[in-house]
Amino acid sequence: MTAPAVPHSRRGRIGAQGRAYTVTSPVPAGVWEEVLASAPQVLASQTPEWLRCVCAVGGFEDASRLYETADGRRLVLPLARRAVLGRMILSEASMPFGWGPAGLLGESGVVLPDDVRMVFGDLAAHRALRVWLRPEPAAAATWEEGRPPWTVRRPAMAQSLSLAGGFDEVWRTRFRRDTRNRINRAERAEVVVERDDTGRLVPVFQRLYAMSVERWARHEGQPVALAQWRAALREPAGKLRTVAERLGARCRVYAGFVDGRPAAAIVVLFTATTATYWRGAMNEELAGRTYANYLLHRAAIRDAAEAGCAAYHMGDSRPGSPLALFKSRFGAVEQHYASYWLERLPVASLTERARRRAGAALQQLRGRR
Repeated sequence: MTAPAVPHSRRGRIGAQGRAYTVTSPVPAGVWEEVLASAPQVLASQTPEWLRCVCAVGGFEDASRLYETADGRRLVLPLARRAVLGRMILSEASMPFGWGPAGLLGESGVVLPDDVRMVFGDLAAHRALRVWLRPEPAAAATWEEGRPPWTVRRPAMAQSLSLAGGFDEVWRTRFRRDTRNRINRAERAEVVVERDDTGRLVPVFQRLYAMSVERWARHEGQPVALAQWRAALREPAGKLRTVAERLGARCRVYAGFVDGRPAAAIVVLFTATTATYWRGAMNEELAGRTYANYLLHRAAIRDAAEAGCAAYHMGDSRPGSPLALFKSRFGAVEQHYASYWLERLPVASLTERARRRAGAALQQLRGRR
């Protein structure tokens, strides 16, 4: 029995600069794959399989958009939609919070500032109360040039390691000396690394993640129950298992064991051209003294380089934070970029203001201790 065909709407539009283009939504699967295959670098979060995971776990629907310009170029915008009663569109996102960056994927990797302006103009005409666009960090300059001034901008910083030259080159010239020393110490501590893409290590990661949430709560001065509630919103129980099942070999869990006990685990997503460090968790007491995390990333980076990946993306970090320092030890360089909000009501700006006030209050509270 074949699955029912997904209905596609196709509309011709004229952009603000008078550029004619056609929009098809959702994106036909075959076309999406053709655009992916033509791009020199693709993130896992820009693939149709990833959007299906988002929809399955988060209660979203596929609102992806194919843009065809008058000069024959094709661009894909992965987009997830959340609606109420099938009519009121609460939000659209590329991608939703906790699902990584996506943004616009151009045929042959070409995305122009005019393309960005076209997308903003198209989405601004939607019924959605809120639209969140988080482009891939490498495209930051293009998005900054193309974004309209009325968008709400939230700055961020990602870090990425180039794998040019292969693993030996990365080891010798990009890993810091103290990183190589820590990896050697992890090997002397007999940390055993296991890698799996069948889902077998998912429960190991989830146990370590629960421990990490409690540790983060203590460090931030938050009630553990509040931290667990927030973590459950970001990482529902079935999220990683769903991703592992649907992506198969493209979702790999690495776990480090000390005397048979799990010390640390990371989740790495693979495409034909990139690898992305997506999640990490650890038993601080075990991982801290054995440097298990360093050994796990060495294993993942080597696998990515040997698979022909051009980059190992290590995700977002707060500038100057211990996490940013950790990533820099492997040679990951900073990529400053931004995400953008389009809103009918000023929710994002008010939320951002409240977040900053809460952070300032927390800092003051810590200072009194």
